[in-house]
Amino acid sequence: MGKHIATLACAALAALCLGAAPASAQSANDLFSSTDLQRVDLWLNSADWAKLKAEFQTSTYYPADLTWNGQTVRNTGIRSRGRGSRSGTKPGLRVDFDRYATGQTFLGLKSFILDNGTQDASGIHEPVAAAFYARLGIPVSREIHTRLYVNNEYAGVYVIVESVDKDLLARVFGAIGDDTQNDGHLYEYKWNDDWRFTNLGTSLEPYKLRFEATTHETENDEQLYRRIETLVRLTNESTASGLAGAIGSIFDIPAFIRYVAAQNFLADTDGFLGAFGLNNFYLYRLENSEVHTLISWDSDNTFYSTDLSINEGWSGNPLMEKLMSVSEYQSLYLTEVARTAQLAEADDWLNTEIIRQVQRIDTAMKEDPAKPFSNSSYEGKAGDMLNFARARIAFVKCELERGAGNTSCRQ
Repeated sequence: MGKHIATLACAALAALCLGAAPASAQSANDLFSSTDLQRVDLWLNSADWAKLKAEFQTSTYYPADLTWNGQTVRNTGIRSRGRGSRSGTKPGLRVDFDRYATGQTFLGLKSFILDNGTQDASGIHEPVAAAFYARLGIPVSREIHTRLYVNNEYAGVYVIVESVDKDLLARVFGAIGDDTQNDGHLYEYKWNDDWRFTNLGTSLEPYKLRFEATTHETENDEQLYRRIETLVRLTNESTASGLAGAIGSIFDIPAFIRYVAAQNFLADTDGFLGAFGLNNFYLYRLENSEVHTLISWDSDNTFYSTDLSINEGWSGNPLMEKLMSVSEYQSLYLTEVARTAQLAEADDWLNTEIIRQVQRIDTAMKEDPAKPFSNSSYEGKAGDMLNFARARIAFVKCELERGAGNTSCRQ
């Protein structure tokens, strides 16, 4: 397998070594649209870096300078981040450019994430998923691999992830009528327990615990959370046949079905229909609107298996169960799964993207001194990814033809 990956990497070797060429007018588009492995340098007090690593479970900020492609932004703030991915050996980092300098941006960005990839030995789950979701028209952050150097010492392969903030909202949702969609109500879902959209009662505390407001934070709880409570309550109180009438004006049902169809196609076990309840998404209530929709986030646990059924995760989730018991919405779901498979297969897109990303990071991953897995583990998981696309497409097409759960599709 190592020889196979090394062969694949040869085509990209020059790009991996040379990196991106400096540009006179640089923007976030230059960063995220590059085909090259990037290089980011952080410069900070060595004692601060040691303390950040030693106290990685805290979220204390430290000042640092950041350089990318010949351009430096000074006095930015960095801190440890993540839940299960927090690490004292290879810290995941949040980079806030305006932490110490009000209004400061870099490439037009207020912040970004440096994802340490400690939960994905292949190194490419999340960036491939993000690129594919963008192809499908699903709201998602832009992502790009980078070598990270701290005080000129190689710290490993990271993924630069665009923050879900007002700038992303404007980029993804554009304008609806005269309203630029950058000032609606945005919430990051915080996993707390195995919750599957069941009724939590009329108290707002359970919703406040799970949905962290990242815009309009100064509003009171009634303004922030009552509409979410209403959405969940109506979902649970309504009959399947009456669900669309009850929530259709406050929840984008077609967008939701497209979202979960894509997640199930990519065999995501830690998304909205996750094995341990809802996880890894943002909820956005559109500006000057009552409509809620979802934004994809953190796809490390995609690509679980090539033969995960397309109806995985339906059971126990009243929103999904009720929608799928209505023929109109089950038909729409199957149509979206078929569309997803078609866009994965067209021009061999998904397979080509996986190969491209493995090629891009192969040498850097093997040289990564802080990754929490061996090179043989990396090569094994990268090899699984190289085999995923065509096998998954074939399995999904079989289930679409013969029915979800048909055992003959696994032969």
